[in-house]
Amino acid sequence: MKRARMVIIVVVLACGLAMAAFPAGAADELAGVKTKAEIDALAAKLKVGEVKGAQTLFQAEGGPYRVYTSYIENRKGAADIHILDSEIFLVVSGSAEVTLGGDVTDKKSTAENEFRGTTISGGTTWTVGPGDIISIPPGTAHQMNPGRGSILYIVIKMTAGR
Repeated sequence: MKRARMVIIVVVLACGLAMAAFPAGAADELAGVKTKAEIDALAAKLKVGEVKGAQTLFQAEGGPYRVYTSYIENRKGAADIHILDSEIFLVVSGSAEVTLGGDVTDKKSTAENEFRGTTISGGTTWTVGPGDIISIPPGTAHQMNPGRGSILYIVIKMTAGR
């Protein structure tokens, strides 16, 4: 529990520092609240296929971070490496095995400093569920695998205003 609180404090401080160094207009676009009811309604739409893919919750063009949902069902998620970006995952529902570290065995560049593939070689795997927080520093391979189940998580992607 102490570690989870520490991760939350670090995320809040990092976002605060990034926003302090960013123009006020862009930071204003990031201001707001998404209630549990709104997240639950969005989760229901994702689960029945009414909406698909990442659903942006907060984002400003060129902003210091982006907040969005990720939903994976009955399949392994992509194996990713973001060379410059940090990510924090907050698990909302479901469970999965998450692998961090190692390398993406069949990685291909999807954009500058971004790589994706289907599997990770090496790394450490944990089982995660609702309430768990996953911290992914820049350059860290990561992959979610809910097996035959599903997982819904919120991603805080810190881009440092690129």
